[in-house]
Order: sequence, then C-alpha cells, then structure tokens
Amino acid sequence: MTIVLNTLETNDHDDEIATLVSNMGNEVEMIKTSGMNISHCMGCNHCFLKTPGVCAIKDDYEQILRKLAGAQNLWLISDTRFGFIDYRGKRVMDRILPMLNMNIEFRNGRMRHSIRYAPLNVGLIYKGHGVQDMLEEWCERTSDNLGGHSLGATALMGRKEGA
Repeated sequence: MTIVLNTLETNDHDDEIATLVSNMGNEVEMIKTSGMNISHCMGCNHCFLKTPGVCAIKDDYEQILRKLAGAQNLWLISDTRFGFIDYRGKRVMDRILPMLNMNIEFRNGRMRHSIRYAPLNVGLIYKGHGVQDMLEEWCERTSDNLGGHSLGATALMGRKEGA
C-alpha cells in the first residue's frame, strides 16, 4: 500500500500528480490535506510515554496515522520555501512520531528510534525551487528514521516561476 499525502493548497498540478501516482502501482491512496484540520506537533512526547503510538492531539491526522501504520510507501507532495519543504509538508511529517518507539537503536551507523510498525519508505514530490541535494538527503534520513529506504525527491515539472 502506498499513501500519497498532498499538502499543496492549489490544484495547479493535479494532472501531473495523477500521472505520477498512476505509475506507483495498484494500491495507492491519495489524501489531500489542505482541507483537513492538522495541528503542529507540540513535542509533548505523549505518543512515547503516556499513550504509546497514539498522538495526544485529536484532529484529522489520526486517520492518516492509521493508514500509515499499514503502508509500505509514503509519498509527500509539498511546496517549497527557501529550498526545503514548506510548513504544510513539515507539519504533516512532524506528526509521524507516533510511528516510532521511545527506544533507541543503531541503524546504518546512526542512533535512531526503533520502529513501532513495519518499515516505511519515503519519497517527495515537490513544487517550486527546492534544493535537490538537500531534499534527496532529507528523503534518505527520513526513510532511515522509519526503517525504510528513500524513494527519492522529484520536482513537479509544470511548476510556475516564482512559485
């Protein structure tokens, strides 16, 4: 199962995104987050300490977490600011913490939280002027944190100048 989290505010790239998503296989679920109520992570650590695997914030992200727990791949579609994913993409990814355990282990020479569910591979489709090398490294590190491998970072080709 592949989950695609589309955090873009506009529908400018829907055709291009549909083409990219259609190449991802049979079991793909697209979730458009722009109309959802998703709060920022507060860093309270309830998902580690008090309610393991369950975020203390009760909003629309709960349904996303349930789907991610059974997914193999996660593609984030995000706009960029200052060469990196924008606040919408960052907010969605920061809330993924309940997928991990509090316990620490060494993986690939780095200390990482142990994963609570199956490994999750992460990729990025971005709009705007992203710094490709930095976004590729972000995919690698995020995937490593979630026990998976990077699916890479891909720019939307139909992007508009100044976007």
